[in-house]
Amino acid sequence: MENSGGKRRVDQATEQESPGRLLDLLITRLSEPAAVLDGSLTVVAANEAFEALAGTGSSVVGDPLTSVVPALTREAVERNADEPGEYVTVRTGEAPDRWTEFGFDRRGPHLLCLGRERQVGDESVLTALQASTQALFAAETEEAVATRIVETATDVLGFAGATVYLFNSCQNVLWPAGVSGAAGEDSRTAVNGDDDGVVREVFLSGTPAGLDGGDRYYPLGEYGVLHTAAGGTPALGREREGRSERLAGSARTALERVDRESTLREQAESYREQAERLTELERTLSAVRRVHRVLVDADTVSDVEQGVCAALTESSWLSFAWIGRAGDDGVEPRAWAGSGSDYLEAVSLSAGDGHAPPAVQTAASNRVTAVDAVAEAIGDRHWPRAAIARDFQAAISVPLRADGVSYGTLTAYADHPVEWDDSLASVFTELGASVAVAIRDRERRSRLAAGAGVELELTVKAPDEPLGRLAAALGATVDCTEVIPVDGTTTRLFVSVPGVGGEAVADAVEAIPQVDSLVAVADGDQYELLVDEPTVAGQVVRHGGRLDAVSVTGEAATVMVTLAADADVRTFVDRLGDSCVDVQLTARRHQPATDRAEDGIRGALEGALTDRQLEALRTAYASGFFEWPRETTGEGVAEMLGVAQPTVNRHLRVAQRKLLALVFDDE
Repeated sequence: MENSGGKRRVDQATEQESPGRLLDLLITRLSEPAAVLDGSLTVVAANEAFEALAGTGSSVVGDPLTSVVPALTREAVERNADEPGEYVTVRTGEAPDRWTEFGFDRRGPHLLCLGRERQVGDESVLTALQASTQALFAAETEEAVATRIVETATDVLGFAGATVYLFNSCQNVLWPAGVSGAAGEDSRTAVNGDDDGVVREVFLSGTPAGLDGGDRYYPLGEYGVLHTAAGGTPALGREREGRSERLAGSARTALERVDRESTLREQAESYREQAERLTELERTLSAVRRVHRVLVDADTVSDVEQGVCAALTESSWLSFAWIGRAGDDGVEPRAWAGSGSDYLEAVSLSAGDGHAPPAVQTAASNRVTAVDAVAEAIGDRHWPRAAIARDFQAAISVPLRADGVSYGTLTAYADHPVEWDDSLASVFTELGASVAVAIRDRERRSRLAAGAGVELELTVKAPDEPLGRLAAALGATVDCTEVIPVDGTTTRLFVSVPGVGGEAVADAVEAIPQVDSLVAVADGDQYELLVDEPTVAGQVVRHGGRLDAVSVTGEAATVMVTLAADADVRTFVDRLGDSCVDVQLTARRHQPATDRAEDGIRGALEGALTDRQLEALRTAYASGFFEWPRETTGEGVAEMLGVAQPTVNRHLRVAQRKLLALVFDDE
């Protein structure tokens, strides 16, 4: 401030000095506006220069500060009074270029208000406006833009107050994101969708509006509205109003820039997340490919379980994997691989644990359990703490189920948080189904190779079953001699229809939509059917039985099945009944191992061959490939299997070598 001597005299004033004494100092030392205010910002003393600001020609003692200088709000005064050296610059008087800079100094219960007039020329205003507009480029949010705009409106253009309303499309409201100066109480309230006031009208119409008191409203496109409050002063001149319009244009440009940059940041973040998900998916698919190689080569259940865990943990992001089966007391680990194997000893795998690990939850629900970030699941549970201690940061557990039977759970832990979205979770779910099928097949082969078994004779009624429909259409008996499951719902059947010509069989098959193809495999009445729906014969094999014979007449089928000696016959019959109208057990015979030496060789062969090798061998045998002369060719077998002939030749050579090894290696 000017007149440093006067400032020194004022600083020497003490809290005990009266307002009259302070006024004497102001009058004798200062020619610029000065006043003493009480705690309510009421003028208790003022010099002539300060009283001249009111323009009334009378004393302002006893008047509120805001009646003398409307732009000096309580908020602005208190903020600057607490920050020595800070000033508030406001427009005073009717001249558009007349400005006054005010400073405030607390003196006990009073405030000393000192002013200094400033004549601001057009060039200075334009320079300040340009600098403020350029500062908008540093704003990173819509709220920051709103704050900068309202400060420019009051501090540079001299409005008594200003408000920027931003539109919230989700709530359909215009909310005051930036408020400066004496903008009025209404400017601090959100404008709802059903409001018919000027703010909503300007926003919807996109047309500026002005009030008699000098207030102006400028649309900011789709972003909101700028309101400038004149504070009771006359309307601005055309030139000053043009600057206000340019400020509104700058506000709209800045909001568009922020919106555009925000959209670009969101897109970049979305692309980054997509890249991370693709990386995770590729890593998962790589692990799945390793697991599938294990499933092809494994000979025993133990080989499957241990090999799957090892294949998963070969990945750079899966630290630990294990397979367990549910028992009476919880989940019992059967195989594991990776770092931190002591984790299984550190956590409770009891079924009664209310805060059980993922594997126990999956075993209880038969559903996928996924934990994106283990750290977020800590709470009062023990297993996340044990997992974090071993750097397990994400987990997924999937059920191992095939044909409605549970073969345990597969659980894997990652060394970083993972978003188990639908794509990743579905890959692990399908992997679990493949592992379950492999375990089921190895267990079945192991039981059948053990020797003793149970022979069952069943009477099955399934009129909509493909073989039943074929027998009813032909009015003949259809015998099924071989069943080869292809996938979950597709089965390859080798059937014979004695006494019926090939054309009749072909015509009858044409009317059965579940049959995908019919191939005559011999000169007589032998046919290969590819059926795209679960069949009685296929379900027998899928539920762990070995089909010995099926004879279908009309709606009834007589099925001869062999189960392992330790198989649960009632469970087998019940499961078969789920897909048939009626299943009756008509005979049951136990066969000791000594009566089934040939089954031992068959079981051993099934255990030695992979699924594809066994499928190729059985298809070739059933289609007459090994007859003399051959009833079908290698090319025909390849066509049935849907693979290339060299692939069939390789499968058959490997299968024959393994069969001969079983016969001759012990000699």
